[in-house]
Amino acid sequence: MKIQLPELINTFFDAVEAKNINVILSFCHNDIDFIDPHYPKVHMKGKEELFKGLTWGFNSVKTFKFSLINYFENKEGTAASIEYDTKIELSNGKKINFLQVFIIEVKNEKITRLQAYETYGPHGILKIILLITRLFHKIMRY
Repeated sequence: MKIQLPELINTFFDAVEAKNINVILSFCHNDIDFIDPHYPKVHMKGKEELFKGLTWGFNSVKTFKFSLINYFENKEGTAASIEYDTKIELSNGKKINFLQVFIIEVKNEKITRLQAYETYGPHGILKIILLITRLFHKIMRY
């Protein structure tokens, strides 16, 4: 029996919340493209790289919680964009809440691409450059 895309995505994110790497990987194509700026390797290709990334992530995060805000699916049922209110508690007890959008593509009931987009801006030197640029634009009344 074919699993529908919303059910696949819900079960996948339930497995992320449970930090169940085996179930997560069972939903992934062998050559998955997994792109998420939260990880040391932003673009992971294939299950082996994803396993390493998830192992690192699950060691640094105590809990995940994804609350659905919006779900959009293409007419073929092979891709979706999902907006979540994301709540994460790090292993050190720090709690982080943010909006997050995922683009997910599937083929033969396996995720071939998962890309995460966060609603917060850049960090580090890029953040400093952006702040200076915004200040300049404010001063110049752009």
